[in-house]
Amino acid sequence: MDTPRDRSPSLLRAGDLSASEVGSCAWNREHNAELLDVSPDGQTISWPPRKPQYTGRIYPPAWVPASTTMRLHSGAFRWDFVVEEMAERQIGIGFMVLWDVGPDWGFFGYLGASPTAWSYDPSSGDVVRNTKSIHGGLPRFVDGRQGIVTVELDLPRSAPGRAHFLVNGVRAPTVDLPEGAVVLPAACLLKEGQRVRLAGYQGATSRG
Repeated sequence: MDTPRDRSPSLLRAGDLSASEVGSCAWNREHNAELLDVSPDGQTISWPPRKPQYTGRIYPPAWVPASTTMRLHSGAFRWDFVVEEMAERQIGIGFMVLWDVGPDWGFFGYLGASPTAWSYDPSSGDVVRNTKSIHGGLPRFVDGRQGIVTVELDLPRSAPGRAHFLVNGVRAPTVDLPEGAVVLPAACLLKEGQRVRLAGYQGATSRG
C-alpha cells in the first residue's frame, strides 16, 4: 500500500470530494497573516504597513501569496477580483489547480510561477503560467491602480475543464484545465498598500 513517502504528488480530483465541498468565497485569514489583513467580512485582502509580528529576515519579501477558502470543482463558477489598489506595481490575480499535497506556488510565491497556476498581471496585460506569458495584449489598468478581473470556470466532475479571464470586459482565450480539476482562487501582492476584493461570486455545482 502506498504511503506519502513512497509515491509522487498527484493532482487532487473532484471525485475525491463531495460535490458540495467547494468552500466559501472569502480570503484565507491564516495564510501569511503576519503580513496581510483580511476585512471582517472576509472579502478584501490588503497589505498594510509592516506588522510587528513579522519575523522574516528580509522585508519586504519579493511576493506575498494570498489564497482563498474556495476549492472549486464539479460545476460552473464566476467571480470578480476587484483590484481596489495596485499601487502602480505588479500584482497577480488568478487561480491554481490543487495537488493532493496542497498548492504549488512555484518560486518566491508568485502566482503563475508553476505549471498548475494561472495569473493575470494588470501591469503588462498578460496571463502568466509557469513564469511565461501564454496570452498577451489584454487591457492593462491604465491608471496603474484600479480595475476588475473576472474569472469564469467550467469544471465538469469527470471531464477536462475550461477557464476564462475577462479584463475590463475583454475575454482572454480559453485556459484548458485537467480532467476533474479542483481549483483554488488566489492572488500575490508585491507592494504595501495593494488591496483586492472578491465580488459577484456565482456558483452552481453538479454531479455530472
